[in-house]
Amino acid sequence: MKKSILLLAVLILVGCAMPKIIVIDDPLTAEQHNDLGVAYEEKGDFDLAGKEYEKAIKKNRDWVIPYLNLGHLYYRQDKLDQAERALRDGLRVKGDHPDLLNNLAWVLMEKGQLEDARTLIDKAIAIEDKEEYQDTRQEIVKRLKEK
Repeated sequence: MKKSILLLAVLILVGCAMPKIIVIDDPLTAEQHNDLGVAYEEKGDFDLAGKEYEKAIKKNRDWVIPYLNLGHLYYRQDKLDQAERALRDGLRVKGDHPDLLNNLAWVLMEKGQLEDARTLIDKAIAIEDKEEYQDTRQEIVKRLKEK
C-alpha cells in the first residue's frame, strides 16, 4: 500500500514536471487577421486590434493595409511615436507608398515636424495626386504659416 501511494505521488510529480509542447498552427490568413483587427477596433478593443494587425503583418509583410491600420489605431489613441514607427515600418517594406506617406506626413505634422511632413506629402502627391493628399498638404502649409 505504501509503495502504491509513493509510486502514485512520484507519477503525479513527474507528470506535472514534464514540459508540454503545444504546437499551434495559425490557420488564418493575413487578410483574416486584418479583418479581425478592424472588427476589434470598431468595438473599441484596441489591444486585440493591434495584436491582430501585427499578426497580419507577420503573415504577409508585403501587404500595406495592416501597416496603415496599425498606424491609424495608434494615432486614434494619441500614441504618435508608435503610429510613426508602424508607418515607417510599412515604408521600409513597401517603399514609397502614397497612403503610407500621407498618413506619416499627418502624424509628423501632429508631432510638430512640419518640414518633414511637407516633404513626405509632396512625395505622396508626386506619386499620386489624390484629394486627401492635397487636404493633408493644405493643413501642413497652414500650420507652417502659423508658425
